[in-house]
Amino acid sequence: MTVHGQFQGDRARTPEEEKFLKELARGIAGWPPTNPKLDSFKVFARIKPLVVILDVPGIETPDACTLQVAYWHDGPSGRTLEGEWGDSHVLDNHVYDGDGLTIIGLEEAPDTYGHFAANWLERQLKRPVERFDWLQGGQAKESTWRLQDSGKIIARSGRSLRLPSKQPDRVLKVR
Repeated sequence: MTVHGQFQGDRARTPEEEKFLKELARGIAGWPPTNPKLDSFKVFARIKPLVVILDVPGIETPDACTLQVAYWHDGPSGRTLEGEWGDSHVLDNHVYDGDGLTIIGLEEAPDTYGHFAANWLERQLKRPVERFDWLQGGQAKESTWRLQDSGKIIARSGRSLRLPSKQPDRVLKVR
């Protein structure tokens, strides 16, 4: 698609999805060199909607921390674009809040939706992230990654996925 590589995974099923992906790729190619390249993104076209997933760089967890965008050209509510912070499960974390992306029923061209998706993804990658560690024997036994600006928890690891009840032993700025 560009000199920066190609998306991994499936190909678009329709001309509309191809236009969406082409504009998304164009937007990603314009990102600073420190941001992920196209081959870091995986396209899933085996399900409806078309889904594009990025494993978020710098957040190493046993269960992935991802950014996911989903595009429906002809969904039940018309054209729709959703974006969410997620994990290894596809589209199971969407909530209608300020951390996600939700556009429903806007009658714009597929490439406009691709532009919206690229901009949202880039903004998410610029957000400050903190890691809270609960230590045992000097080693992190439980960790929680959180968006500093909103407090949204984007990943957890350790003995349990519960939010530990005591204050963390260590707080690190991830970015």
